[in-house]
Amino acid sequence: MTTIPDLLVDPYLVCLPRYCDREEQLDQFVKNLMSWSDVLQRQDVAVHFPRACLETLLREDYYPYEHEFRRMAASVKADHLSPDLVCKVAQEVLERTPYLEERCEVDFLDFEDDTCNVIPEIYISRLASDIAWGFKHALAVVACFQQATTGAKVFLMVSAKSTPEEAFASQELQIAVRINGIDCSGVIGSLTQQFPLDIVGALPVALHGASLLQSVGCLNLWVKATTTADVRDAINARIEDLLASGTGKRDAVKGFCVGEHFLESAKRNGFGARLSVVDSCARILLDEPKNSVEPFRVSEDATEQRTRIDGACALRTHLTKDGPGYRLMLWELTDKSIEFANVGPKNELVIW
Repeated sequence: MTTIPDLLVDPYLVCLPRYCDREEQLDQFVKNLMSWSDVLQRQDVAVHFPRACLETLLREDYYPYEHEFRRMAASVKADHLSPDLVCKVAQEVLERTPYLEERCEVDFLDFEDDTCNVIPEIYISRLASDIAWGFKHALAVVACFQQATTGAKVFLMVSAKSTPEEAFASQELQIAVRINGIDCSGVIGSLTQQFPLDIVGALPVALHGASLLQSVGCLNLWVKATTTADVRDAINARIEDLLASGTGKRDAVKGFCVGEHFLESAKRNGFGARLSVVDSCARILLDEPKNSVEPFRVSEDATEQRTRIDGACALRTHLTKDGPGYRLMLWELTDKSIEFANVGPKNELVIW
């Protein structure tokens, strides 16, 4: 049976729209929240909301919001909506414990807000500024927790799309942040001697309730992978997910194999619990790459593409562009099939 990891709830799911002058806007808010209602109300699933965000909602009188929801629904003539049901689901999420900070045993984390970088940026820009700060604090907590536990604990963020929808092509959120200090009682305390510390982290994201088990199933295959056959299973599972969502065509899927250094290099570079590398592989095989696929040159300043004695041509694509910048290296074989070679930082210039 698929095990659902700890869920971090994006505040966007439960916060009323900042501006709402159309029935469609309120309808979409309700649709997003209710698509997650079954999962978020399950008692066998660990659901965590950022305490810093809840404190802001209470301080600014944004919550409880039953009265405001009724006023908003009346103003846009959305009489078909059920305020009681919507507010019940939101309440069960917002008041569920432990909150994220308690789960990670963090009382407060001192981070540099001005230089904190979240990709895609829309996860922050669509929130009110005070809620956005609390969410960045939560993401920094998760990044610290995962670094201190060497990625052993996988969090998954539950969220929803907004316009522009193309900003959500990647099912991963990345964060780069400088941590200056922390007040904690748990495993993150092992990092205190390293502050100030620059951390680059990532979270897999599920964008609607119906896709959660598919996403988790693929992620679990990848996290538990120990052989190249396991890696193939994870990539094939991701291909099926993408095809089911309307990305790519089955008759266009390329053949592929996995090189002997691929899994080890991915784990060594921090991608052992991140869906992005599997997602990138699957999208390349569907000819729907997330980032452009470019020739891998014989040297940094050369224009000549590296080739192998069997005629295979070396290629590369970005996995992340922030921080050190990590790349996926691969070979295109003479029959146009793909061999996934290794993962490495941009400055490593190595393909196996």
